[in-house]
Amino acid sequence: MNVSTSDHIILFTRFKEGDDHAFSFFYEFYINDLYAYGISLGGEKEVVKDVVQDIFLNMYFEEKDFVSIDHLKYFLLKSLKNRLYNIYKSKAVSTTTGISEEVLSFSITTTVLDQIIDEEERTLIKQQIDDLLSKLTSRQKEAIYLRFMQELEYEEIAEIMNITQHAARKLISRSLKRLKEDEHLLLICLFMVIFH
Repeated sequence: MNVSTSDHIILFTRFKEGDDHAFSFFYEFYINDLYAYGISLGGEKEVVKDVVQDIFLNMYFEEKDFVSIDHLKYFLLKSLKNRLYNIYKSKAVSTTTGISEEVLSFSITTTVLDQIIDEEERTLIKQQIDDLLSKLTSRQKEAIYLRFMQELEYEEIAEIMNITQHAARKLISRSLKRLKEDEHLLLICLFMVIFH
């Protein structure tokens, strides 16, 4: 769904005023990003779908005051992560005696490679990228995803990941350094194929 920056700003202003058409537009505009992020966090498909629906329903029927929202995508991603964390944390409490440090484990999949025409080339590049990403920790993958795929600012990444802004910068910097050390050309390929 391509919209000009000026149209996006106008729609966001209308959204903050409670306009139903603008609300529907942003639901359609962000639903795939939210779903992909939820799955990458390790959420089950049906749970993620339910949580995304729940976030929008709660916003529509309960909040209706969007004036305080400055960056909608950040607000939605943070809400999604918090809700999924709470769901899986409560499941962990009910099924075990303790909770692991990481209730959700972030993982990036390379399904975006479907855009490549040649099946053999797609399989080879997907394998190389998966191998490269496997060298990163769950938190490094999430930070890279939020910064380059969701285009969030460091401050927003820090809020979502519950770390300081300095720690967010350091995490992304170390992640990129680790990737560069392993395979410089593959890193370029990774950014070309996945992040653009």
